[in-house]
Amino acid sequence: MVATVTNKTSNDVDQTPRTSCEIIPTYAAYTPRAPSSPTSSPEKYTKSTAPSIIGISQSPTLVDIADRAPDGGLRAWLVVLGSFLIHSFCFAPTEYIFGVFENNYLDIFPSSTHGSIALIGTLGSSSTYFAGFISGASADRFGYRTTALLGTGIMALALLLASFANHVWQLYLTQGVLFGIGASLVYYPAIGAPSHWFDAKRGLALGLAVSGTGLGGLALAPATQALVDSVGVKWALRVLAIVSIVVCGTASFLIVERESGKKVPEPSREITDLELNQMSEKLSQKAKPTGIAGFFADLKVFKDPQFLSLTFAELSASIGFLIPMYYFQTYSLFIGLTAQDGALIAGLSSGASCLGRITLGFAADRLPKTVVVSLCAWMTAGSILVIWTLSKSFSVYLVFALVYGFFAGGYVSLVPLVISETFGAHQLSTVIGFMYAASGVGMLAGAPVAGMILGATEPNISYLPVIMTAGGTLLLGAVCISAWVYFRRLDKKTKRDERTAASTAASAASNVAKH
Repeated sequence: MVATVTNKTSNDVDQTPRTSCEIIPTYAAYTPRAPSSPTSSPEKYTKSTAPSIIGISQSPTLVDIADRAPDGGLRAWLVVLGSFLIHSFCFAPTEYIFGVFENNYLDIFPSSTHGSIALIGTLGSSSTYFAGFISGASADRFGYRTTALLGTGIMALALLLASFANHVWQLYLTQGVLFGIGASLVYYPAIGAPSHWFDAKRGLALGLAVSGTGLGGLALAPATQALVDSVGVKWALRVLAIVSIVVCGTASFLIVERESGKKVPEPSREITDLELNQMSEKLSQKAKPTGIAGFFADLKVFKDPQFLSLTFAELSASIGFLIPMYYFQTYSLFIGLTAQDGALIAGLSSGASCLGRITLGFAADRLPKTVVVSLCAWMTAGSILVIWTLSKSFSVYLVFALVYGFFAGGYVSLVPLVISETFGAHQLSTVIGFMYAASGVGMLAGAPVAGMILGATEPNISYLPVIMTAGGTLLLGAVCISAWVYFRRLDKKTKRDERTAASTAASAASNVAKH
């Protein structure tokens, strides 16, 4: 790409204000073109044969600060608050507080089994991830706020309809599938929005946002139990429908993408890999097709080995991810502890998960993100295969719950971060939608498979096959994360080699022009 600018002579100073917002790559060389005649216009400067990313301007270089996240400020932290509030509710009715409903549904529908009732929550969680394919694309096409508000309305409607259910299959459709779709529409904007506002502090911002899951479950569980005890299950569902409108509806107005900013002078310096990615991302946004063409353009990401390795990591890890959480209480009884001990261990694990999301997200801002996310993946798998296997007492089992909760929580918070850094914020929701749809497959299979394996050990119950299943799938996920690290480093090396070649070509062209 060739860009030309007029260079005024020293006697004719150009006072025209500069409004260009492009960045000049430091490796680009610019050589004067000889005038065609003595009366020709002032000499033109043209870029050498080095490949160009964007246009050029006269110094001082100006940078559009919309390309650089503010990493703070009231508006940015309000986005984090909105994401936190959505996380605190959207998974609760199908995961973190579903146990409150399960026992009561068994009383309301006495002919049902534990498995058939548990399927309500499993369908809800799986639908949240299955619908990611649609909700992620919707967030990128129609905006985060619009998508989140639509999801809020669907969640409230699902809980309201569930309160009138007279059969278990009606709960499958309402509190299960319909609520899961609504939760998906609010979740993907919530997980994608902080990346638009944070770069250097992105890990901390996402860690704070997703910590709402643990804290929300901790607060809603006793509150929902109190509602059920005082007004019954049906009215508890109706109250939760109102809570979803208040909490997620308010949060939806805080979840917005970042608008274009004003242009500010940029001192001359080396351009980082992040800025080069941002410039390329800006161009891709301008050229990105919409409608059906845009949909098929998004599918091209399936050719990227980084995307494939992360997707397989999500698919494999999601199979075993929830198994320890489902069996905290039953395994406690199995090794001779009380139900209260199991509840305490589960609660402390949730607290460790919240702490891990914040702490490891903060660490990812200061250490190589590939190192932190790899540590989380391998420690999550190792805690199951080693510590859970040896857990025969309260103290050892508590250590397992704390270690697993801490690193598993960190892993959950870091996955959107590495996706954002790998694929760019402009398609973050779409890519996360594709990956989390794969997670939905794993989550739908994980709990039923674990239950079948445990049942197959009767009458001499053994949890070892369940532990190996959970640990093995998470171990495979850790291997896929290591594969992603390899492909990421290979991609960065290729880009550095291309820039080096471009710089060499520019220097050669400059030398030829001088002679």
